[in-house]
Formats: sequence, structure tokens, C-alpha cells
Amino acid sequence: MAHIFITGGTGFVGTHIVRQLAAQGHHITALVRSHSRFTKLVQQLGEETSRFLSAVSGDLTQPGLGLSSSDRQAIQAADVIIHAGGPMDILLNEQLAKQVFLDAAVYLGELADELYKNGVLRHFIHVVGFKSPVTDQNWHEPSAIMKLLEHESSYERMKITADLHIRKQAKESGYPLSVVHPSVVIGDSATGNTEQTGGLGILIASARRKLMGTVPGGRKHWLPLVHVDHAAAFIAALANERQPVNETYYLLDEQDQSPSMTELIRIINKELRVPAPIGSISLSFLTKLFSTSLGSKAGIPKQSLSFIVNTDFPTESARRIQRKYSLPAAVNASVLPHVIADLDYRLSHGSPVRPGFVRGRRGPLATMEKTGRGNPVLMLPGTFSGADCLLPLASELHEHNVWIADLPGFGRTPYYRHGANVIEGHVHAIIAAVLSQAEPVTLIGHSYGALLAAQVMERIPERIHAVHLLQPAFHQANGRYRIPSVNRLLLTKVPANTLRNNLLSQGCFESVEEIPAGYMQYVRNELLSPRVRAALADTLAALTEAKHFKLQPASWTSKPISIIWGTFDQAYSLPEAYDQIPTKRIARGHHFPISHPAETAELIRQAGLSSSM
Repeated sequence: MAHIFITGGTGFVGTHIVRQLAAQGHHITALVRSHSRFTKLVQQLGEETSRFLSAVSGDLTQPGLGLSSSDRQAIQAADVIIHAGGPMDILLNEQLAKQVFLDAAVYLGELADELYKNGVLRHFIHVVGFKSPVTDQNWHEPSAIMKLLEHESSYERMKITADLHIRKQAKESGYPLSVVHPSVVIGDSATGNTEQTGGLGILIASARRKLMGTVPGGRKHWLPLVHVDHAAAFIAALANERQPVNETYYLLDEQDQSPSMTELIRIINKELRVPAPIGSISLSFLTKLFSTSLGSKAGIPKQSLSFIVNTDFPTESARRIQRKYSLPAAVNASVLPHVIADLDYRLSHGSPVRPGFVRGRRGPLATMEKTGRGNPVLMLPGTFSGADCLLPLASELHEHNVWIADLPGFGRTPYYRHGANVIEGHVHAIIAAVLSQAEPVTLIGHSYGALLAAQVMERIPERIHAVHLLQPAFHQANGRYRIPSVNRLLLTKVPANTLRNNLLSQGCFESVEEIPAGYMQYVRNELLSPRVRAALADTLAALTEAKHFKLQPASWTSKPISIIWGTFDQAYSLPEAYDQIPTKRIARGHHFPISHPAETAELIRQAGLSSSM
């Protein structure tokens, strides 16, 4: 096994590289500025894997990488260097870009030269970017290359200058150098979880504001993409090469296998529920336009347009490694909606840290998950809610294996289409999530989520272990919500006072003091997304229709089922047809699972939630 020194090991791409290498048993030493982020990574990896991982404190912008003498000694045995450090910020000014890219390249080059002369270093892997025009054939012509960069941003210019420097240093010293040029990095190929909101996130942000009514570039242009886990697997494979060669690897899809810009913008707009684009506009015109004050007003940096290209790239060297190690070489088209939804969520809410929970995906549903004992517990939130709102309740069920889902069109889950019937789409998505697992699932639903849980239980009872319904919405909503377009308009801007007063008047909470810190802001942030507003508008309208409440509670005899009901609810009541279902009535409001998570968890346990089958 190799001893690998990595920069950027706690970044978006770096954490995936570290996971891959640690799982293979390599010893990894990461250069870190933030030990808190490193500690979080260690906790995520688990004790068995993290024993291969250590860190040294330093800074890419400091001479000698800012390493102490003891830390520098700790990396003297490193036979592979992976340089994946540096921010993803296309708006960096010249000075900062020089520090984080060129200066870092100089200091790392000095370290590499030292380790190679000591007979230790056998491979340097430099992660750059697909915009670099530097090749194995032209690197010795820096003046010609710099002329190509005259109109590039400081960010790109300094990244590419750093590429040139490290190539020159490697040639002079004699150590093998692999230069990896990933394209725009998006979320992993399983969940779409995209922590980096630059790149594709710029297009998502623009589409949210309905600024993608025309396509930048058009059908002949494309935005090369690569999944973060695919990029990490490729770099890990290079680290395993016993006899590495000097080579440049362009890590991206072939153009004919990727969506054109027209197709990509259509996919984005469709997912965000905004109008489809009409026509296209030239990139040269847009670049001039966004060089004016209009660019800052639109929030679209002109530098971002340079990632949209209409050229092919030499990918054969990358394909050779992918074939050798049986690595994926294409973007998973079915995951693109999950990438878009995740970025949409992050643009609304930021990237909140959820200790004890990890991002997951069950069928079409994005989830927040924690491990525990027994059969899985799938929690389904109601309207004006989401997985984040049920995290405190899930935390109280500390002994259980819990998955909290965002419903389709909400939070991190893409819209799940099932004809024109939004509720039917939600039911089918939950069924798909349950059927994607081998073992039966316990369903815990709140409000609208409880209605969905009951419908799923009736359709696939053999896959349901038990059902706990918290304040189930078992009758029609107020008729004023019957028109989706009106709902959507009203949801565009909901004043905080109006939202709070409605929650109190409907008995969702008993008082202002009962509203959890952050709940109001979560709802208002969620409504910043046109995707969420459309999904909520459709759902509220559907809930005014009687056909969605045709359940058969008299037949609910084969599964453990319970209802917990808050008597302060002013908008909903429990129909008589459900009187035979074991029900616990408490003096709480409709949102008691959100306002009183510890009490709710204990009531669920009393109702029979077991951590064993």
C-alpha cells in the first residue's frame, strides 16, 4: 500500500478521493487548515477505515506549505502526492488566485523534488481542470499558452499557470506526473449530493430566477460534466498505478453522450418547474452583455460562460485507465434531476450540517439517514415541512435505523411525475422507495405524510412492518386552495407575520413560543424555490378533492397501526371511520412532532415502535 500525501482532502472532490483510498488500505496524510472538517471526515469514515488517515496542519499559500518541522517529517515517506487543493471560485482576484494556485504549485514542487531526490516519491497527481490548454506537447511553449489565456479570468489563468509550473518542475526533477482535467464536477452518481454550488449551480440559480428563457450557446454547445465519485475513483486508480507514466487525462463525457446546452437547460427548467427555453443566444454576445452592470444585476459572472464549449477533448488516455480498472465513464442521466434538486435545495437553505445524519437515497426519494437497530423506519413529512423539520424527532429515536424522506418536489427530492395527479405521484414514489429495500419498512407519517403512509400501507401491506400516523390529514382541505395557479401566486412571497399567524390560527402550534427556532425560516427558504412552490401549490389543490381520501380503515387489521392526535388542531379533525384504530389524544397542536420531538418519540414507543422485527 502507498503512503499518500493529499492537499484538498477535506474539499468536495478530496473527501471522495480520501474515502476511496482509505477503503483500499492506503495510508493517507492530508494537509488541512481546518481540523474540525478533518474530524468530521474521520467520523464519517468510521473507525475501521479512518485508522489509515492522519493530518498535518498547513497552508497552501505559505512557504514550505506552512508545515512544522515535525509535520514535514511525517510526510517524508509519502511516495504519492495528490494535489487537489484550491477553491472553486471563478471570481477570485489576481492576488488570491496567485496565492492559492501558483504559489501553492511552487511550494508543492519543492516538496516533490525533495522527496524524489530522497528516493521516495514515485508519482505526482495534479488535479487541474478541463479548460487548461496545456498538453504534453506544448507545455514548453509558455508564451504561446499565456497568449491563449489573455481573456480568461484570474482563476483560470492562475490554475493553468500552476499547471505549467508543475509540468516544468516534474520534467526537470524526473518524477512521473499525471495531470487530471476533470470537467464541471457534479454530485455523486447515487444520490446527486452536490456540496459545491459553483459550476452547474450557477445555471440552477439563474433558472430559479427565470433567466434561462433562452439557451446560452445552443445545440452545438455543451457543459462537460463528471460525477464527483467517478472523478475520485479515477484519481484513486492513478494512485494505484505501479509504473505511472507522464500523461494528461481529460475526465469528462464524450460530447455525443452528453446533453447539449439546449437539452440541459430544458432538463433544468423542467425540474425547477419554470417555462421551457425558447431559442438560443450566442456566447460572445452574452459575454459582452455580462461584462456590463447587467451581469452583476443578473448574478451571472461572465467567467462562468467559458465553461460552455463546442469542442471535443482528447479522452483516449482517460478511457484507457477507465477500461483498465472497470471505471464508469458517463454521467448517470437518471441522477441529473437529483443533482438539480440538491443544488436547488442548497441555494435556498445553504449547506447545513446535520450531525449524526448522512445524505441518502431510497428509490426516487432523497433522505437524511442515521443507523440503528431493527427494520428501517421511513419518516414522511407533511406540507410546509420537510426532512429537516423531522430531524429532532428522528434523533430522539436514537436506537432505530431511521430514514427521513423529502417528498417529491420538496427539499432534496426531484419532482416525481405520475400524470397530472401529484398525490398519486407521491404515493408511487414512496412505494418505489419501500420496494427498493429487502426488508419491510415501518412508516411514520405526519399530517399529509400520514395520509400517504396509509395509502402506501393499503397498496403494499406485505412490505410494511407497522404504521404510526401523527395528526393524519384524513379529510379534505379548505376549498380556498383548489386552484393551483392561485396557490402558486400566493406562495411567491409569504410575509413572516402572515405565515406565523396562519400557523397559530389553525392550531399548528399552541403559541409563538412553541414554534421551534429555525422552523419559520426553513419554510420561507423552501418557498424561494419555484420547484417547491409549484409542488406545494399542486398538493394543496389536490388535498381539496374527496377522491384522495377514499381509504379503508376497517381493513387495517393485519398490521400494527396507531394514531397520535393533537386536540388543539383547528383545521383538521379525525373522521369517525377511524375510531377503531388505536388512538392516543394529547393536548398539542397539529405540528406536535415538530414542536415536541422528545414527547412524540416516547408516544411512538408506547404505541409499539420496536427496534426488532
